[in-house]
Amino acid sequence: MNEKTNEFETWEEVILDFFERKVQNIKSGQKCKLFSTREYIEKKEEEIETEKDEKKLQRAIKAKEKKQKEYEQLREDAPITEIRQWINDTSEKKIAIGKRIIKASHVLKFTHSSSEPAGFLLKTKSNDLLLSTSSLKKDLTLDLAHRDGSLITVSRFLALFLKGEQIIDLILNDEFCFLEPFASDDSQFKYWQGGFKRLVENREIRTADKAKQIYFPVSNMNSTDSNQYHILVPLFSSSLANEIDSIVTTLKYGDDQKKLNNARKEQIPKFRKGMSVEFPDLSVQQFGGKHPKNISMLNADRSGKSFLFSTQPPSWQSQLKPPFNKRSLFDHFYTSQANEEIKSLRGFLMLFERIELSIKDPEKKKKIDGWVNQVIEEVMIYATSIQSLPAGWTNAENTRLKIAHQYFLDPYRDDEPFKKARQAADWQTVICVDFADWLNGRLKGKDKQFTPQRYHTRMWKKLIEEDLRKQAEAIDWDIKYQNREERS
Repeated sequence: MNEKTNEFETWEEVILDFFERKVQNIKSGQKCKLFSTREYIEKKEEEIETEKDEKKLQRAIKAKEKKQKEYEQLREDAPITEIRQWINDTSEKKIAIGKRIIKASHVLKFTHSSSEPAGFLLKTKSNDLLLSTSSLKKDLTLDLAHRDGSLITVSRFLALFLKGEQIIDLILNDEFCFLEPFASDDSQFKYWQGGFKRLVENREIRTADKAKQIYFPVSNMNSTDSNQYHILVPLFSSSLANEIDSIVTTLKYGDDQKKLNNARKEQIPKFRKGMSVEFPDLSVQQFGGKHPKNISMLNADRSGKSFLFSTQPPSWQSQLKPPFNKRSLFDHFYTSQANEEIKSLRGFLMLFERIELSIKDPEKKKKIDGWVNQVIEEVMIYATSIQSLPAGWTNAENTRLKIAHQYFLDPYRDDEPFKKARQAADWQTVICVDFADWLNGRLKGKDKQFTPQRYHTRMWKKLIEEDLRKQAEAIDWDIKYQNREERS
């Protein structure tokens, strides 16, 4: 990201900090001593904090103290040694016309990796209904496009800030105050000016053959104005991608979010302050492969990744319809959860020749009960949804549903003959039998490799019987309560 530092007062401090913390190599094959020395000291400090062996601890302390003196001298000499060398080498870079470093909000290399390092800088206000770089509320973080990855350090140098001013903007305005602390004399200072002016370019908005943009004419064919077009394929905005990356990284991978996620996974029954944020079906698009710095500066800072949000349409929710034309509620019942549970149950039962072999072991019996109870729970959820339909839906001429299933699924039907018959009938037994037959049919499967036995039927009926009784009692109590309310 752009180096926006507010803690420094001079360009010398900003650039010295940059080389100390960001520049690993002055040039190919030559390490930056200031960077490597500071890194060595930090590693020794970590060793000192964790080392328990007294001899090793003393060696680490001495090594750190020795390196600290060397580091202080390097830091004092860096402006006239390492930094001066790097600035001089950079100003001598031969940059071909049309392949200079440019400042942009949209970089063409995101569209085509072989494109020239071009793009455009867009800050103007666009349609408020569209998401664009102008939609960002705070200052826009701009990218720098360069010829290849060898210029990444140069791009990061040009992106340095001091008191709201960026080096690349100073160069474009013919201001070179950032170079003054490092030049040995006026001739070197002027030489550097020419080199850095050749490095950067203020490019006008224009497209290129590899931009893959499609323009559609929107002007009247009879009109004299034939230059009105609508762009169908917009360019990728690195600035917008950077803002999204910052938000997602903070909200999804921040320390506070990690604590909330861990608490959720561990199912800790304790209140935790904070907002849990989810990005469902979040994907990542990679730019630049193993060499993201070849695309642009901000792309390198993001390690080449760009987040993609799911734009899938909502899942189709079918309208709940009563099973008029079915003989049994089980002829109409299906959920993916129940299907998975039945598959697991069938696979388990097929391991044994007789049911006794599996139910004698309490652990095995517990597994079987668990799968069947999950199926029963899905059945009860479905039945409850049908029971919530307007009462009396079974009182229709085209109803083929068994009367016992009508008593179960339309319990609030208000005509007296139906209510009296429901109270007198043993409809729960019919439901239990039909459930057992239905489940056995599913377990048998199309390949008929499993044959349910009487043990299975007895087991399934017993498991659903309790749930069915409890639900029936709850409904009967609800009906009595409603009648009492009506009378009062």
